[in-house]
Amino acid sequence: MQRTIRFRLNTEEHTITPEREQPALDWIRNTAQLKGTKEGCREGDCGACMVILGENIEGKPVYRAVTSCTLGLSDLDGKHIITIEGIAAAGITPVMQAFLETGASQCGFCSPGFVVALTALFIEGGPIDYHHAITAIDGNLCRCTGYGSIRRATAKLIEAFPELPKDFATRLAFLAEKGILPQALADTMHTLPEPIREIVSTTKTLGGGTDFFVQNPDPDQELIPHYTDLEPHAQQIRLEDDRLIIGSAVTMRDFFASERIRTMYPGIEQYEQYIASTPIRNRATLAGNIANASPIADMTILLLALGAELIIKNAHGSSRSLSLQNAFISYKKLAIESEERIDAIMIPATTVRISFEKVSKREHLDIATVNSALAVEEARDGTIKQARLAIGGVAPIPLILEEAAAMLLGSRPTAERILQAAERAQAAVSPITDVRGTSEYRKRLVYRLVLAHAIRLWPEREEELLP
Repeated sequence: MQRTIRFRLNTEEHTITPEREQPALDWIRNTAQLKGTKEGCREGDCGACMVILGENIEGKPVYRAVTSCTLGLSDLDGKHIITIEGIAAAGITPVMQAFLETGASQCGFCSPGFVVALTALFIEGGPIDYHHAITAIDGNLCRCTGYGSIRRATAKLIEAFPELPKDFATRLAFLAEKGILPQALADTMHTLPEPIREIVSTTKTLGGGTDFFVQNPDPDQELIPHYTDLEPHAQQIRLEDDRLIIGSAVTMRDFFASERIRTMYPGIEQYEQYIASTPIRNRATLAGNIANASPIADMTILLLALGAELIIKNAHGSSRSLSLQNAFISYKKLAIESEERIDAIMIPATTVRISFEKVSKREHLDIATVNSALAVEEARDGTIKQARLAIGGVAPIPLILEEAAAMLLGSRPTAERILQAAERAQAAVSPITDVRGTSEYRKRLVYRLVLAHAIRLWPEREEELLP
């Protein structure tokens, strides 16, 4: 490929012209010869290759843990990569010391990833408590310890550092003083490298790359990707008239953290934990989740229930809108031409209540067998004015079950109407049998998930709905 990029690796800036696109993991290990970043699953699932990525989001430096096996090398333009070597440059840090004192490192293969993830938690400056600390390492796997010692190390850390300065510059100074970051590294983090933003003829548009590099761990030599975060507006969630416009580079993490999103859809942030892991959500975009065209994409199901529309842009700059419901035409196929891409997602700026449910082999961090979302708009007296029910995993494309949702309209939710909606939903699907579940099992799940939505939204109906 013929694109020149500029980025910082730990404390040193690099300007390179990669011969081809590749995961950043390969460049870090093979070219930079930093072997502390391990190659494990190469699917973004184990956390052994974890690094901290610094990037400008709406004009401010933001540092988060990501998996380097799903991070494109040419996507590093104007960004900062911190590896375990950068963190440990001045010696053992308090994070490492906590692991040593609690026996949380045995074979050591996974340990750099855990240290990187917890260090990123301190850099981010969010709440420092046990829940958030455990969430920070939900993308790391260990085969030795049984995790008990890792939990103890995590508890020891948050006991030692219960609070962090809110201001980013002050926080960096604090972390350097306490030895969590080397002073030389912290000094480089106030500003990011100036990107080159070289315009070249591209062959593919990518969001975060968290799915693409799983499917293409050794990309084709001819791949020259265009990353959506090159455009500043693509990272924004903005209000226009009666709609929220979500840019194509908005990540799952930023979607759930957005105050605008949380205001319009109260409680939606609780569903973040069911969708991928923290390092994947830090990179995965909503537009990419849709473009993947999976019938069980979690964010797609949520957005369908919210009545989303897509803004599609072609290579000449012309745009058109397309209902998300009508975007799916067959299995893994969207009504989007090869020269088009998703430029933004539009959702109504109307306060609704939403429930998301998911059944998978593992409770978290797994592909759904069936997933579902129900969004309802209620009048002041509790009458349901609008309802949208989305279901995934029961057809080649995600579905909107209009007849089932219609059973809830025009009155307050009663057990009778909810049960009728569940029966309509079950009758409307004809799933196949595959490795994740039989057809009959999936049909039964649809019925049960409608009841689960109702219990979540109207808990006073639980005794009437469950035997």
